[in-house]
Amino acid sequence: MRKFLSTMLALVMTLALLVPSAWAGTAPKSNDVVVLYTNDVHCQVDQATDAKDTSKITNIGYAGVAAYKKEMQAQYNNVLLVDAGDHSQGGPIGTLSKGSYLIDIMNETGYDYATLGNHEFDYGMDQLLKVNIPKATFQYLSCNFSDASGNAVTKAYDIKTYNGVKVAFIGISTPESFTKSTPTYFQDKNGNYIYSFAEGNNGQDLYNKVQSTIDAAKAAGATYVVAISHLGTDPASSPWTSKEVIANTTGLNVVLDGHSHSTIASETVNDKNGTAVLLSSTGTKLAAIGKLTMNTTTGAMTTELVTDYATQDAVTMEEIASIEGQFNSQLKQVVAHSDVALTVMTPDGSSRAIRSAETNLGDLCADAYRSELGADIAFVNGGGIRDNIPAGDITYEQIIKVHPFGNMACLVEATGQQIVDALEMSSRAYPNENGGFLQVSGLKYSIDPTVASTVKTSDKGAFISVDGARRVSDVQVLDKTTGTYVPIDLTKTYKLASHNYMLKSGGDGLNMFMNDKVLLDEVKIDNQVLIDYIKDTLNGTVGTEYANLNGQGRITYLNMVMLDQSTLALTVGKTATLTASGHESLLGMAITWTSSDDKVATVDASGVVTAVSAGTAVITASVNGFTATCTVTVTAAAANSSPATGDSGSVVIYTALAVSALLGTGFVVGKKKELF
Repeated sequence: MRKFLSTMLALVMTLALLVPSAWAGTAPKSNDVVVLYTNDVHCQVDQATDAKDTSKITNIGYAGVAAYKKEMQAQYNNVLLVDAGDHSQGGPIGTLSKGSYLIDIMNETGYDYATLGNHEFDYGMDQLLKVNIPKATFQYLSCNFSDASGNAVTKAYDIKTYNGVKVAFIGISTPESFTKSTPTYFQDKNGNYIYSFAEGNNGQDLYNKVQSTIDAAKAAGATYVVAISHLGTDPASSPWTSKEVIANTTGLNVVLDGHSHSTIASETVNDKNGTAVLLSSTGTKLAAIGKLTMNTTTGAMTTELVTDYATQDAVTMEEIASIEGQFNSQLKQVVAHSDVALTVMTPDGSSRAIRSAETNLGDLCADAYRSELGADIAFVNGGGIRDNIPAGDITYEQIIKVHPFGNMACLVEATGQQIVDALEMSSRAYPNENGGFLQVSGLKYSIDPTVASTVKTSDKGAFISVDGARRVSDVQVLDKTTGTYVPIDLTKTYKLASHNYMLKSGGDGLNMFMNDKVLLDEVKIDNQVLIDYIKDTLNGTVGTEYANLNGQGRITYLNMVMLDQSTLALTVGKTATLTASGHESLLGMAITWTSSDDKVATVDASGVVTAVSAGTAVITASVNGFTATCTVTVTAAAANSSPATGDSGSVVIYTALAVSALLGTGFVVGKKKELF
């Protein structure tokens, strides 16, 4: 139970859940409106606890959501439950049922409204429009999802009346659905788009659509307007982020958001007229339940996040158990083994890496495609690799969690030019996240974030061209005969393995392969590709060749960390200070300084190098896995020289402006670790 409840009150609340009339008799219910909200659940249907502290609830689960709704209904007369999208995909329960089991569970949980996230489209339009939406006892809302004739596919908004005051709920779906689901699902057989998300005119079409929906709701008598949006706050989603929609419209009171997995308890964003709008988002996988409280008399509104909530609703638990029982035996089957942990995270586990960096699981998945399809090169989009695999036995369930989409393996003939264009497209947001960031096999390349991306895309996010300097360089292909890497030939064709989402449907905007010659067409489902590679090629066990969590060094990150000097010449006893600079994404992270040979030269935590004895040593500055080096050559002091007193020289701490001029926009410089 929540920490702020007393033990006695907790007991009373529990009894009230069992006998609601008893609660009603002891305290009057509030007439405030409570809107409970979730987003980006991604099939996390069950409660989960911390591995090290099982008393701590890390994921509340749908039975917890149902229990909390009942708890609120015992205290308030007006309680709703809404979801901001991406509920039907992300785990085996979604994959095996094409999302329909999630609708069953949400019906039982007691949802009132939901908007369509991009992953609601992952099972195709027939499944969504003919099975999942009709099955829902709650109302789907999306004001900007329309067919070729401009007709809304679902209701744009709905109005509830509380205490004589009308409150409108409008749904907004991300235009990124075109590329963050499967593009061909939105097209006819000739490749023409037959659906729209009001994606045009650099965001203005979306702003106009949202504004016209607000205006319609107001005209229908709504005093307050709450948006249930799947837009997110990630800069890579611009110009369609929730903050941009707020800033370019008027009349919204609250935005309950999803898509970027952001955890926002409560934030105010000014609308076009400068009026404050509440913005909130619960993170992902039911780590929290959002609670919006509205006083329809005074207009006062607050949002908060409820975490570590342990109570579970028995009826919902029974429904989930019944569904899971239908396929659990298949999921628990051991299909392989790993001697090493395989990850989508940074090595310290603090943040997701797979969408902006190479990882060992990314290498493994790409290798599986290249090996199983006999390709020269393989690509796997980082957004298609969804979960970690711990060391030990690997179950079918874990494999499906890695590849939950059911994409089909394909092999095409692609030119070297198409391949380097794809790498440029996939690296355009680096070091920020991009679901289309490519994990590779049979290939290696470098990315330089100091080079601004010149990739040009369509209003639907599809690749058009590279109009200037390229940030991807030194692209090399593995020669199968010699086992060495050679520069890619832009005019040569290569056998490229990936899946239908990328090669045939242009997923993540990577549309350059869609007209290529298909050599193998949808021959195997993605999770089976991974299983077969481990079983047949690795003899059932992922070995130590994949032990490095950062991967095997196929992607080199240039200029993420730099030193002001690449070489130093010192005499014994002398000192010099190195100044490290780093990309803005590393701000706040600690610098680690090391010497390859402390007997020759040492370095302290501030980058001060001290010459110890004649020889050569390499000083390395490391920040979050990125490194820069300086080679130090030490010579013996002259025989008659005076004792060394130390000469650290001047330490330059550049201003942001000077750094931008020196290194490119987005770099910060600091000698001391706290400056990172």
